[in-house]
Amino acid sequence: MSGNQARINTLLRKSIIGELIDTQFYLFSVRSKREGNVTNLQALFANDEALTTGSEYFSSLLSDNPFNDSTMVEFQDYHTCEGGISLDEYGYASDSDLDEEEEETDEDVQDNERCAGVSAERVSRTASIKDFTTKGAQRIIPSRRVLVMDTAFNTWRALLDYLYTDEIVFAPLRSQSKSARHHSLGRAPPCSPKSMYRLACKIKHDKLQAKALAAMRSSLSEHNVLQELSSSLTSRFPAILEMEVEILFQNIVTPTVTKDFPMLIQRIASAGLPHGADILTKLHEIMLKQHYPTISSPEVALASENKCNGSPLSSPFKFKWEEPQKPVSVSF
Repeated sequence: MSGNQARINTLLRKSIIGELIDTQFYLFSVRSKREGNVTNLQALFANDEALTTGSEYFSSLLSDNPFNDSTMVEFQDYHTCEGGISLDEYGYASDSDLDEEEEETDEDVQDNERCAGVSAERVSRTASIKDFTTKGAQRIIPSRRVLVMDTAFNTWRALLDYLYTDEIVFAPLRSQSKSARHHSLGRAPPCSPKSMYRLACKIKHDKLQAKALAAMRSSLSEHNVLQELSSSLTSRFPAILEMEVEILFQNIVTPTVTKDFPMLIQRIASAGLPHGADILTKLHEIMLKQHYPTISSPEVALASENKCNGSPLSSPFKFKWEEPQKPVSVSF
């Protein structure tokens, strides 16, 4: 029996006796551009053993009280952040795993009011049933409640699913496709490779980090590489910037890049990109390696510079003294 199947069997056995859930994670799932915040908390339920088996991060996190991660807060009944936090506090305003808030119309308001009336009626009808059931013997299963304030619900769900099953599915980049995500319980939930890379770096999961980076690479083309180079995530992670500049160089003479590249330069020149200098530096390094491999290293470049400007050589000149030969005597 494989290790993964053994973990699944353990979880199934725990579910029978009601010991499956140890921790409830609450995460934001919606971005409101109008309000400038993230809202709509949703819950995910996890078994601590399943998480700690495959992650040193969770082993440390769930054993510490209070948490060693400032972006996580344990709470009981209510927390002041439940109503939402600002995009600045969230830390990743362009997170692709956040759903966009829909504009509410007058018709939606009327529908919500009707639904509220129906719900109140149902509550009154079922109150007696609840009173009856609560009088019986109950088993309260304790579990901690954790508010995660810097990660989207979709990303965290995909992470938990990966730690459980070792399966991960990445959605297309938003710069690549606008298609809606479809998910069924029989398959791994899709997530943004950019959002997962950010989370994998945080929890120091090298394997998942590599998978997310590979998914980003395979999603880049001449049509979206300049847009991705301009993203805030690229400015934070050197590995992403290096990979995207490589893709840019491979497509540097394509029609789309040729047409749009001057706009990127203009943004860099006007200080519109905080990582603009890094983009140009990395692009210059790749050009040197491609076209001038003999001077691509700093040592060779320095030696070449010294030769051109008359500077002393990097190593001193060594003169080898040799004894003069004795004169040859000639007899007549």
